[in-house]
Amino acid sequence: MTRDNYIVIQGWMITELNLSGNELLIYAIIYGFSQDENQTFRGSLKYLSDWTNSTKRGTIKSLKSLLDKGLVCKKDVYINKVKFCEYGIVRKFTSGELSS
Repeated sequence: MTRDNYIVIQGWMITELNLSGNELLIYAIIYGFSQDENQTFRGSLKYLSDWTNSTKRGTIKSLKSLLDKGLVCKKDVYINKVKFCEYGIVRKFTSGELSS
């Protein structure tokens, strides 16, 4: 991360999804990478941990909570027998309502 990097937190992420803290930050990051239908967040846990100023364990806990709430989805991808995780948004906010 450089000092010029940024994320966008939209008001509906707070008012409609009731997110706060690290869950809000992580959701905003994943949302930023997966606004188009076929795009997902493919970054590392370290990237998310750096943005939230959290531990890897704390980041995993926040991701699990977002998964449990049904706000993000996870896909395991294996490349040369090494597991990578991709995260995408399940619900998007459009015209005053949430849609899948």
